[in-house]
Amino acid sequence: MPAWVTLVLPRLTRILMTIRDEATQAALGRFLAEHGLVGERRLYREAVRESLTPTDVPGVYRLSANATPSETVIDVYGQGYVVQAEHVGPGLAFAESATPNWQETMEMRTLRAGRHTPGAPLPDRVEVEVRLEDILEQGGLIYPVESVEVERAWYCTLPSGSVNVREVRKGSPG
Repeated sequence: MPAWVTLVLPRLTRILMTIRDEATQAALGRFLAEHGLVGERRLYREAVRESLTPTDVPGVYRLSANATPSETVIDVYGQGYVVQAEHVGPGLAFAESATPNWQETMEMRTLRAGRHTPGAPLPDRVEVEVRLEDILEQGGLIYPVESVEVERAWYCTLPSGSVNVREVRKGSPG
């Protein structure tokens, strides 16, 4: 084995195993416990179908992180201030239940209506779900979304740039 491999491999392994520092890991553990969030927990959001990239697994898609999110979140890993989500990293917001249109505000609907060409089809929107463990396993963090009032919502950073999601079928428990 080349000498550089024996020097680089242990360092790379340590980096991958310590994606979060101890203080952040402890804060994450407390946060998850306080809110009753476990790895198997399903979280939901609406997505435009054309933003979903098929994977090799039937029914599983990749959904890319938003690099310029509009949510405001509480930085539970820092001083507890309300900050713009873009300051904590690219990611996506998810809700605890599959409630339609929780992401939309009246302002967003008005803007979308103003940009829609009469007679043109509206984008095909679908409800998708993610397992919290799929976010945490890639080193992602979860923040409470301050800017959503109708639903308990979480902003999740996605260090790998995307996450696997499944389409929620009608009649599925949410």
